[in-house]
Amino acid sequence: MLFFLPKAHSLNLQIKIIVCCFALLAACTGSKKFFKAAEKLEKQGLVNEAAEFYLESLQRKPTNVDARVKLKEVGQKYTSFMASEFFRNYNTGQYDASIENFERMKDFTKRTQALNVVLNYPTAYEDDYKSAVEKYCAKNYDAGLALVKQRKYSESMVYLNNISKYNPDFKKTRDLKTTAVCEPLYQNAISSIEGKNYLQALNHLNLIHKQASSYKDSKELQELCLAQQTKNLLMFEPKFGSNEKNIAEFLFNSFSQTALQNFQTINTINNSPFASLPGNDLGNNVDLIQGIRKASGADYFYTFEVVNKKSNVVGPQASPATCFQKYTYKKNDTLYVTEYKPIKYNYVKVTRNYSYEFKYKLINAKTNQIVNFQTLTMSKQDVVEYNEFTQKPGGRMEDYFPYNPQATSPINQYNPKNWRALFTANKTVKTEPELENLTNSETIKVFEKTLSNYIK
Repeated sequence: MLFFLPKAHSLNLQIKIIVCCFALLAACTGSKKFFKAAEKLEKQGLVNEAAEFYLESLQRKPTNVDARVKLKEVGQKYTSFMASEFFRNYNTGQYDASIENFERMKDFTKRTQALNVVLNYPTAYEDDYKSAVEKYCAKNYDAGLALVKQRKYSESMVYLNNISKYNPDFKKTRDLKTTAVCEPLYQNAISSIEGKNYLQALNHLNLIHKQASSYKDSKELQELCLAQQTKNLLMFEPKFGSNEKNIAEFLFNSFSQTALQNFQTINTINNSPFASLPGNDLGNNVDLIQGIRKASGADYFYTFEVVNKKSNVVGPQASPATCFQKYTYKKNDTLYVTEYKPIKYNYVKVTRNYSYEFKYKLINAKTNQIVNFQTLTMSKQDVVEYNEFTQKPGGRMEDYFPYNPQATSPINQYNPKNWRALFTANKTVKTEPELENLTNSETIKVFEKTLSNYIK
């Protein structure tokens, strides 16, 4: 807002003045520059802008006496103007505008007070502000309540959010907001259930429960939808070789936990006598598939096996190399000479590889179709690289270079920091159990993705 501007000046001129002031500050943002810009604004009658610039000038240099004096003078004018605006708007029932006036005034005076510049306004306005907030909330509450009763929920949220900025516990604001958010979702869920679109209904109900833990009979409807959407998954105990037993058992238990924890609509059958059928490869045996389906109630079968576990370490592979050590010696009373002595070292690389084959099938028990099957090589690798001297080195590490600085052109020289760090780098690759755990985690992700993509 622009204040105290002579009538002869147009709005375009005001804008040009402010733009010029900001352009002036763009190049140099010191206290003096802000002060000069504030003076220019003040001369043009732009008191509120000038007050802000005087404040900024003093913030940048608290010892600026001129800025402190002008902030006290012009800041008080600005504060008095905002107090007058508050008084006018409050007494004409424009409570939202009066609240805005008061909060802007409080913010400005708080910032000046932090710089030990105290500005005054009628203390009675504090009580008037509280009264304005109360009346503002009441006005918005009445409007929001009326719109909720008319089922204009999105429109009501504008007024209810206005209340929440100042007093979220005003009357029954929280309840009205819950209704405004949840009721449209609830009606959509009902419509989806009537159309037997249970997945869509679940989405609506889940959104309701983010707003309110319980709304009407949404919990019961959620249970109904889950029951309609839930698929029963029977996992057969895996086949494995003697080297893969622990892996297969771990994956079997992990798959069960993953299905239980991460999938609302998948029920893992854990107590079926058919889970340990000999051979557990159902193949195309339709009668067997249908027999197990009827006896177990399964909608899907999942079979897998783990074979060909491999683990090996390659290295340490040492490649001989030469670096150069800087040393300086005194040739005579006045001359010091710097030379670079060749030093032998090895670049060493060690690699551990770990892998196994993971084969799985997901079968739709009702249609006898193999929904998804793959044979994947699950693997992890760890590589360590380091440098080591062939003999115990002397001197500082900063004196070693991977090239001879005296014989290497500047364009071919580079920062040796990373090369030096290889002399203290880790020399031990991850253990086999560590790589096995990482590989198993990737296999569990494959299982989880399979359920997400194919069990509908």
